[in-house]
Amino acid sequence: MENPFFSVRFRGYDRAQVDRAVARIRKAMETGTPPHPDSLSDLGFQLTMRGYDPKEVDEYFAEIARSLRNG
Repeated sequence: MENPFFSVRFRGYDRAQVDRAVARIRKAMETGTPPHPDSLSDLGFQLTMRGYDPKEVDEYFAEIARSLRNG
């Protein structure tokens, strides 16, 4: 699982929340207990000033879910 890069926007997803979610998923995959793909949609990130681009973040988690479904 590669380290993602997300653009910062004037208003976007809370960067700390996104970073924690990425770290949790990375750790789970490294320990052999990947999350269920359905749990990666609508993670409920708060919008904040100077946050990550929501479209990029959503696509990143959707791509992880697709790869988990496809094995």
